[in-house]
Amino acid sequence: MFADVVNAHYEEGDVVWCHDYHLMYLPECLKKHNTKMKVGWFLHTPFPSSEIHRTLPSRSELLRSVLAADLVGFHTYDYARHFVSACTRILGLEGTPEGVEDQGRLTRVAAFPIGIDSDRFIRALELPQVQEHINELKDRFSGRKVMLGVDRLDMIKGIPQKILAFEKFLEENPSWRDKVVLLQIAVPTRTDVPEYQKLTSQVHEIVGRINGRFGTLTAVPIHHLDRSLDFHALCALYAVTDVALVTSLRDGMNLVSYEFVACQDAKKGVLILSEFAGAAQSLGAGAILVNPWNITEVAASIGQALNMPAEEREKRHRHNFHHVTTHTAQEWAETFVSELNDTVVEAQLRTSKVPPELPQNDAMEHYLQSSNRLLILGFNATLTEPVDTPGSRGDQIKEMELKLHPELKEPLTALCNDPKTTVVVLSGSDRHVLDKNFEEYDMWLAAENGMFLRHTKGKWMTTMPEHLNMEWVDSVKHVFEYFTERTPRSHFDFRDTLLVWNYKYADVEFGRLQARDMLQHLWTGPISNASVDVVQGSRSVEVRAVGVTKGAAIDRILGEIVHSKSMTTPIDYVLCIGHFVGKDEDVYTFFEPELPSDVTSITRSKATEGPRLSAERRASASRSGAKSSQTKTQRSMPATDRRTDNNHSSGSLRRRPSPEKNSWSVLDLKGDNYFSCAVGRTRTSARYLVSSSDDVVSFLHRLANAS
Repeated sequence: MFADVVNAHYEEGDVVWCHDYHLMYLPECLKKHNTKMKVGWFLHTPFPSSEIHRTLPSRSELLRSVLAADLVGFHTYDYARHFVSACTRILGLEGTPEGVEDQGRLTRVAAFPIGIDSDRFIRALELPQVQEHINELKDRFSGRKVMLGVDRLDMIKGIPQKILAFEKFLEENPSWRDKVVLLQIAVPTRTDVPEYQKLTSQVHEIVGRINGRFGTLTAVPIHHLDRSLDFHALCALYAVTDVALVTSLRDGMNLVSYEFVACQDAKKGVLILSEFAGAAQSLGAGAILVNPWNITEVAASIGQALNMPAEEREKRHRHNFHHVTTHTAQEWAETFVSELNDTVVEAQLRTSKVPPELPQNDAMEHYLQSSNRLLILGFNATLTEPVDTPGSRGDQIKEMELKLHPELKEPLTALCNDPKTTVVVLSGSDRHVLDKNFEEYDMWLAAENGMFLRHTKGKWMTTMPEHLNMEWVDSVKHVFEYFTERTPRSHFDFRDTLLVWNYKYADVEFGRLQARDMLQHLWTGPISNASVDVVQGSRSVEVRAVGVTKGAAIDRILGEIVHSKSMTTPIDYVLCIGHFVGKDEDVYTFFEPELPSDVTSITRSKATEGPRLSAERRASASRSGAKSSQTKTQRSMPATDRRTDNNHSSGSLRRRPSPEKNSWSVLDLKGDNYFSCAVGRTRTSARYLVSSSDDVVSFLHRLANAS
């Protein structure tokens, strides 16, 4: 309903500002209608901790709806922190100092303390009718200190706690019983709700008991009014008050404290303020902060306020008055709208750096025009069944057992059987995982980031650089075991060339703390002098030998494929799709045709000869710790993996000099014939994006059908 009205009146450039919890669903509705609409959302009540919010049936939907806004505002940093924590713990998103990030899109989250129109109150005090009312109140309460409470009659306002604290003060200070009066204005709300009716009866009962106990025939200590006052009467009441008492049990801001301060420039009264009110963040320095649940503390604070020297009252009031008169409602609104506009501009700059979606029609057209194609596919989150649904609790057992996408078999089989197409699955997974999932296909498998390679009709060989130092493995393994034991629902995987500690299913914030602690342990101990790379994923820590990257391995993989297939024509189309960590995205840049083109050359000779890659690519691979493909020498596998096969070497690829000197290009890629694509990652060096494995499989279907 709200969205329909906004959409009907919206014009380009307008700012839409949604207010309070009633409209938590509105930002998403508006963005669905127009993604370019500037939308801000502000909450005027406290946002609960994640432990409270997670009990709501619609917890995830509410959070995602709010995150559709460009800017999300709260009264205090505490409420903003609770919101970010809820998004992190419930949705599994990344919380940053700026806000919440989801797939590269940042929703800004910040605190914007609201204010009042202080000039309106200051000007009102000069009106004749207000001055007349002030004089009447001074005469009425002459000789007595005036304490004031102005609240809605609501459970969160702490009215019973306030009155009980006043009773305790009177008990402990008999000399004050005829010298102080508490004026409590309780504005009725929700009078038809039984809980509120019960609260009203409770307050009346306490007030009657205290007045009967400490009152006289001519005076009572508490004046309780179950009604609201008009603006001028309220200003006069603020002006004659000596002590204002705000004892909210939970309050978004509580602007009564601001209104009291604005009207006190003459009298300079004292503000006693609940630490659970949002205003405590702003006026805490000048007010006396109390815990309203601690009756004894509030009673003592009443005594402190009534006996406070004039000099201290002056200092406290001056601090609060300056804040109230400078942080006005107008300034609050201008700040929020200005931040919203800045946030939208920053988001546009970030979006301009995000790669576009994969142009499937162009990719298909160039695919069909090519004669020797290479498809490099990732495995996890690329060809696997999607299991991470928004708001799910995460089925750890199900997710740890990677399964191929249910609709992958048909298109993958067709592509693998196409004589013009070579398919390679390049993964960080172990060899047996790839064997289990792809053994039936006619394709190449590159396990552990390309360090192990085989054709599905052959046997495993290693492409690891010679003299790879793995002495660090045992000490790192001990650290991983230690942190796995102390981090519930975490686990680690041990492979031949790397170790991975995964805390995806652990408590997000605790997991990140443990990950930081683990890194300190690693850098100061087992890997301080080791030749290793530490790769931090979103919920993982990986330690691998230097040079173990997909990009460093791809030249050796290409060499073996060309050698094995006895290729005589260059590869003229490459599609590289994967959900790779940043360290492995060198595989995307490896094939970029824009690199200097003293091209990839190969000496045609016997079937055992492999390709020579360009000097620039060899240098890049060497910097990563990899050996260039011309200098590989045979290297033994561990005993359990040692193979003897006429077609597949058990060690690094052997390159023998060739008597023939005819050179040809292994890769004949033009800019339009290379498509690198990241799955679900917007911060990437790939040219294009797809959002999920569903999109990958759908595209493979189109390729298979077209060919």
